[in-house]
Amino acid sequence: MHWYYTEGELTLKVDGEEHKFSLQELISSSSVFKERRKKVRTVFLISLLLTGALQVYGFTLEPLVVPSGMSTFFQVQVYVALISVPLLISGIVSFLAYLLLRISNKEVRTMDSILKEHLS
Repeated sequence: MHWYYTEGELTLKVDGEEHKFSLQELISSSSVFKERRKKVRTVFLISLLLTGALQVYGFTLEPLVVPSGMSTFFQVQVYVALISVPLLISGIVSFLAYLLLRISNKEVRTMDSILKEHLS
């Protein structure tokens, strides 16, 4: 495997085949990862705040009236659910956002597959 750089193109020669990649495209697509991570964090925080606000709005934090025979374990479960449900929903929403934003450039995928195939 040989590679060289000329006039803004990175060329890989593998088994007699030449693969050309635009250096500017490769650089711009590598910065996409940082943007994607920032967008996923923003989606997580917004969905966490939204679901948390809806949870608190629909439920008051006054002491629960525990029916006879129910222990304080029931109360603990309710308060744990108050915290964990918004986290769970936000995690699912941000995971779906990550999957939607994961679509990357075809050139980068091609170069990655060539390098993995011949360097491994």
